[in-house]
Amino acid sequence: MTYYQILKQRRLALQLSIQDISSQTRLAPQYIEAIEENHLEVFNDDYSFIRYFMQSYCEAIGVNWQAIQPQVEANLSAYEQARKQQLAAQKPKPQPKKTSQSPKKPNHQRAKTKKAKKDKNNSNSVFSRIRNWNKRMNASKYARTYHIVILGIVVVLVLSLFNMGVSYANNRRLAAEEAQRQAEIKQKEKQTEQLAQQKSSQETTNNEITLTATDKDNNAYEVTNVVEGSKELQLTITLPSDSTIAVYKDDQLVNSSADKEYSGTFKQTISVDSACLIQVEIGTYDNNKIRLNGKSVSFSKTNWEKGTPAVLYFEVKTSTSTDSTDSSSTTDSTTSSDTTTTDQTTTSE
Repeated sequence: MTYYQILKQRRLALQLSIQDISSQTRLAPQYIEAIEENHLEVFNDDYSFIRYFMQSYCEAIGVNWQAIQPQVEANLSAYEQARKQQLAAQKPKPQPKKTSQSPKKPNHQRAKTKKAKKDKNNSNSVFSRIRNWNKRMNASKYARTYHIVILGIVVVLVLSLFNMGVSYANNRRLAAEEAQRQAEIKQKEKQTEQLAQQKSSQETTNNEITLTATDKDNNAYEVTNVVEGSKELQLTITLPSDSTIAVYKDDQLVNSSADKEYSGTFKQTISVDSACLIQVEIGTYDNNKIRLNGKSVSFSKTNWEKGTPAVLYFEVKTSTSTDSTDSSSTTDSTTSSDTTTTDQTTTSE
């Protein structure tokens, strides 16, 4: 799985929108979306900003930046190489320059040149003094040039020291801003984790039921903490051997057939609109593991004879149920016809 898919799945797992991440990280929503969809062209080839945005995004949703950084760097390198090839293909090729060669001098001109040089060497002392004077002038020019170069080096050094001072001040300011930003990110990350924990705790509390054995020898249980009109009970039974299973709600069959044999794992969702009595019959009991909404249900063999169906009773009491038996019976008879159930799903082991 790619790093941008990991980031998107992490955000969805926390049930956070792109706007939530934008509010926490101060990143524009289009940049967050571009990171998740791997649209790097949105950043206009500014790779330093891409790394900064991705690191901020990881810190906001609790993803380890160090773990995905190698994959990010590899992706950026591949994208940068592709961009260079694209720009190189668009750039026109330079035309080779034509070089012209000067024609060689004729032989008689070369002879004249040699003669002129010979005459110059045999010139009188006046020309010698002129040459010496020219040499002194050239030496003076070299000295001025040397002084100018030294002065230029001094100016460059002064400017460099000035730039170093400015850079040092800017680095300290940026470090302070970065420390403040990291503190804000940690605070927002803590808030995000608290929000996720609150949501998870709330969902766990909503799904938690209370299971109490009222007659353990006869496998009778009482189910409470069921919210009326919005609760579904999930029944799961493991089947070491093939067996028929019948689930009744107030004497009405919930699953598709009481004579059908199942194997592997039997699952049945039971919708609860009001207080009711759920009866579960396992045709061939073989130390089956029985769970109701994830809670383990033990089966007592005290009053059970081997070869007969194993029967369990669950008396469901919703949050608005009363202790009156007659009232519960009336409610069960009027609402049993409106119960919505889903057929079981089985998986062969």
